[in-house]
Amino acid sequence: MSELFPFAVEHLLSEAEAKKVTEPHWGDLSSVWVSAITEWHSFSEEHRARLSSTPFVPPIVVFGFAQSFAREKFSNRDDDGIILCEGLGVFAFYIERKVLIRFNALARDHIVRQGYQSSDRKELYFRQEPIDGLNNDATRLTAGYLMNEAKTDLASVAISCQVGENLVYTFPIDGSNDSLLPLPTPQTSPSPASAAKPLRKRKPR
Repeated sequence: MSELFPFAVEHLLSEAEAKKVTEPHWGDLSSVWVSAITEWHSFSEEHRARLSSTPFVPPIVVFGFAQSFAREKFSNRDDDGIILCEGLGVFAFYIERKVLIRFNALARDHIVRQGYQSSDRKELYFRQEPIDGLNNDATRLTAGYLMNEAKTDLASVAISCQVGENLVYTFPIDGSNDSLLPLPTPQTSPSPASAAKPLRKRKPR
């Protein structure tokens, strides 16, 4: 637990409770990010290099793939206690009405950083404050991924709980049991210069 005041976290599920509720879904949650990163690496080296020349573009592409895979994986699973949440503008779902899970990239300290362009609704979400249209009794968790230090590939997948930009707890979900998918083998992202195709010299006529 972080050093937050007790009143800021007393209404949240404990780490042990969050693990118990989410553990049956760790494999599926991990597979969302594994699949998204795999799709990113399916791009040609040239295309990845071009997209990577603008630093915020690759995470957006990966996030888009993750949203699609998450919707495929977790839709129509009411019998598993999974209820979709339509009030956030991104794909999210409740598990047993106890937790609300959304997908995001995590910073090295396992929290979702709020940029200057973050919406008020997103800030309220991560502050664990009431939002109209949501089940505000559910603890809000992030199923997130961390890149390796070189930012070339997936390093780990984890669940985290935060209040504002303070971490309450985090735990890995990508290797705790044999049913989980293995993380993809790290690959080296090419630089734009190395990925550029050489110009062909014209033969003299």
